[in-house]
Amino acid sequence: MKKIMIICAGLLFSGTTLTKAQAILDKMDRAADKADHAGRTADRTKSTGDKILSFFGKKKDGTSTEKTTVKLSGVSFSTLKAINDKLQSAKGIESTKMKYGASGSSIVLQHAGSTSDILKVLQKAAPDVFAEKNIDGMDDGEISVKLN
Repeated sequence: MKKIMIICAGLLFSGTTLTKAQAILDKMDRAADKADHAGRTADRTKSTGDKILSFFGKKKDGTSTEKTTVKLSGVSFSTLKAINDKLQSAKGIESTKMKYGASGSSIVLQHAGSTSDILKVLQKAAPDVFAEKNIDGMDDGEISVKLN
C-alpha cells in the first residue's frame, strides 16, 4: 500500500512538473509564431511600399545608354590609366571599365549617343591618342586604336 501511495505521489508530482514544462513550451511556441507573423507582415508591407514608390520613381529622360569598347594596342599600363582618367571626366561618358593585357587593352564606355558621336568626344578629351592617324577601325560599339 505504501508503494502504491509513493507511486501515485510521484506521478502526481511529475505530472504537474510536466504540465508546467508544457506551458513554458507553449509560450515559446506562441512567441515564435508572433515573430514569424510580424516578419511576414513586414515583408508584405515592404512589397506594397515598393509598388507605391515605383509610381513616383525617377523617370527616364529618353536617352538610352550605349556601350562602346575602345580597343587599344601598343599601350603601357600607365598610359592606359591616364587615358581612362581623361575619359571618366569627359562629357557624355557615364562610366568606364578598364582592362589591361599584354596583347591588347580595352576600355568599355557607357555613354549616350552613337559610336561616332563618342569618338568626337574622345578626340576632344585625348586628342593625341584618338588622332585620326591612330584610329585603326570603327564599327558600331567598337573603336580600335593602334599607338606606336
